[in-house]
Amino acid sequence: MEKIKIEEVETTEITNDRMLPITDEVTEENSIKKKSDKEAKESKRIKSIDRFRGFCVFCMLIFQFLKNFPSLGILSRLANHSLENGIVILPGMTLADIIAPAFIFAIGLTFTLSFNKWQKLYGTKMAIVHYLERALAIIGLGTFLDLCNKVLDSFSGYTLNAFDWTVFAFAIVALIGLVLRLLALIPAWKKKLSFPAEQIFYIALSCMGIMNIIITTIDFINIYGDYGAFRYNYWVTLQGIGFAILVAFPFVKSKPWVKFVGALAITIAYTVFHNYGDNRAWLDVIVHGGVVGGFGWGAMLIFDMFIADLYFSRKHLAFVFSAFFCALGVFLTQWLGTINLGSCSPTFILVSVGLSGIIFFVFDLLDKYHKSKFDPLVWWGKNPIIMFLVEFFVIGVYTTVMPASALSGASWWLALIQGIVAIVGLTAIAYGLSKSKKSLSL
Repeated sequence: MEKIKIEEVETTEITNDRMLPITDEVTEENSIKKKSDKEAKESKRIKSIDRFRGFCVFCMLIFQFLKNFPSLGILSRLANHSLENGIVILPGMTLADIIAPAFIFAIGLTFTLSFNKWQKLYGTKMAIVHYLERALAIIGLGTFLDLCNKVLDSFSGYTLNAFDWTVFAFAIVALIGLVLRLLALIPAWKKKLSFPAEQIFYIALSCMGIMNIIITTIDFINIYGDYGAFRYNYWVTLQGIGFAILVAFPFVKSKPWVKFVGALAITIAYTVFHNYGDNRAWLDVIVHGGVVGGFGWGAMLIFDMFIADLYFSRKHLAFVFSAFFCALGVFLTQWLGTINLGSCSPTFILVSVGLSGIIFFVFDLLDKYHKSKFDPLVWWGKNPIIMFLVEFFVIGVYTTVMPASALSGASWWLALIQGIVAIVGLTAIAYGLSKSKKSLSL
């Protein structure tokens, strides 16, 4: 989609021209001149945020590819979440466990800033509609990717059920909207196709997101007390991220202390439920705890937003709170249980917020020393949605059609060559997208 180029800080956050006209350059220029010192500081920091986001996306995608090659040893273990085969960094937590929370931390860093800018440009109502629709669309995109996996499994004996076919129908509508939106990039067709194409695409994805929330809630009800009960299995990382945005959204305009208190209240309530009886075991059945676990991820995002507020006003205090969250999470493992990604345990929430903050501050400290124009992490960070799709289809198809001898049975040198080709190829795509004038943003 065409970008609304307000200034550099917004290029990764405000990328939609939906429904309202683009502000003319003179108005934008005057607006920029009137920015406060605080906003100028925020704008200057986007490079480190882009690099941090790019680091998260790179790890999520490349690690998933490298885990197909056991011969790579420690490299293949990077994406493994099991304590037996992964790289354990804390009690109950592997290195792979921190990547998704770090990506949510990156969202938290720019959530309030991005919403404020949408609000200034288009008004409160349009900003609210955009961000709620954005969250549902992210869940819908995850639903679409899950459906693709199920369609592939159908060639191996899996039978598509009624819900799968319903999602399939909405997916077709979304793809039609996407094709029309791409056609709308042709100047002669833009006025006729742009608005209806976007409506078709986003409404279809949002409907898929709503259906996913409902069906995953039904999944949890079905398995509660019966591990072997039938499940539709439509919940992975993207769904968790989208649902976390829905949970955190009411706090987007809140003062920092309200964010902190709100996140703490949700965490306490979730802790009571998580640690009651065998609830932790039931939560661990569905990926990331499903919808119920999503409230834990939402609390995590609100804590991240709280740290972001501190970062833009008192940077050192933000780092102190990050270290505090991490230490508190580790300390509480002796009473609240081990750090567990599967059920989004309370200690996992706290440690993830803290570790993600510490990792980001490393990027922030290194920002002042980065003078080169060669900036691959920024390339990866500017188009995370497209990179998710590219990795899913290109690498997914590759690992599906290649024989086992070329993947799990490959020698270390053959595995290394394939890994290097994947990294270079995907980075080249990220570079091309970063330098282009078009992007796909939810």
